This record gives sequence, structure tokens and C-alpha cells, in this order.
Amino acid sequence: MKISVNNNITLFGKVVLPAILCVVLTQYFINTYWEYLVILVFGISIVLFNYSKTKYNFIWSFLIAIILSYIVYFLSILISGVIKFILMGGDLDKKIEGFIFGIDINVLFILIPISIISPLLMFYCYRVIFDINKTNYFTLIKWISLVVLIFIGFVSNFYEDGYLYIYWQVIMALALQLIIYQNEIFKRKTK
Repeated sequence: MKISVNNNITLFGKVVLPAILCVVLTQYFINTYWEYLVILVFGISIVLFNYSKTKYNFIWSFLIAIILSYIVYFLSILISGVIKFILMGGDLDKKIEGFIFGIDINVLFILIPISIISPLLMFYCYRVIFDINKTNYFTLIKWISLVVLIFIGFVSNFYEDGYLYIYWQVIMALALQLIIYQNEIFKRKTK
């Protein structure tokens, strides 16, 4: 019984510690002149805590994580820019007056890349580094994460909270950890 409790605590730590590290490092880098390093925090934290689960050696895993972090960041900006370009008829500086379900349309243009495009890209890009099974559990965690990010995006925008990026890092780190450790989690449930 004692071994099982220790294993559960270890598994809990493996899932939660990367999210805590992301919060601490993101908060540190945002409050310094090193703000451009915030993009790297997520990838480095995930690889540090999950090296044993990577497909490649330590250096390749780090390099791929860094490259993926930048690819996801710039690709989400590009995709949301293309969506906005199409919807605005080519005028990116144009502000749209109006609401959808009581939400300012301009707020949606901010939330789409942060709460929808980036997480989806992150879930699928990290399958390059890790052996992630695309199971029902993967799909469930993915959709719960998107819903939570959208909700937090609306709330943080409503209250003009500037910490959306930190929330994003925590939620995505927890979601990715739950997906990476899904085999261990289900083994614990069945015992």
C-alpha cells in the first residue's frame, strides 16, 4: 500500500511540476527584459520533465522543442492573421463594430490564436517529440483544455487581466502532461 501511495505521489509530481515551472519561469521572464524567452519556457519545461518519454536523444529533443515553440507561435499568428484578413476584406487595421453572443468581435480575433489555434497546433506538434497515442482520452483532454482556455480568455479580457499567457502555459502544460502520462494514469485507475 505504501509503494502505491508513493507511486501516485510521484506520478502527480510528474504531471504537475512542469506546469509550476512554466508559471515561475514565465512570470520571471515577463517581468525582465528577457520577455522574448517566454516562448521557449513551455518546450524546455516539457522536455526537461519528460526526457524518458521522448523519441530522440536529449539534445535533439531540446532543439525540436525550441523549434516547435517558435513554429506554433508564428504559425498561430499567421493563421489568425489570414482569418482576419479574409474576414476584414484585406484591411487588417479595420475595427469591426458588433457583437457575437454579446462578445465584441475584436476580442474574438485576439482569443482565436491564443485559445484555439495555438493549443491545437501544440497538441499535434508535440506528437513529433513524444509517443502520444491519439485516444479518446487525448481528445477529451484536448477539448477540455480548449474550453477552459476560451473561458479564461473571456474572463481575463472582461476584467482586463494581462496574465492570459501564464494561464495558457499552465493549462497546456497540465494537458500535455496528462496526455503523455495517460498510460500510467490508467494503470493506476485499474489497480
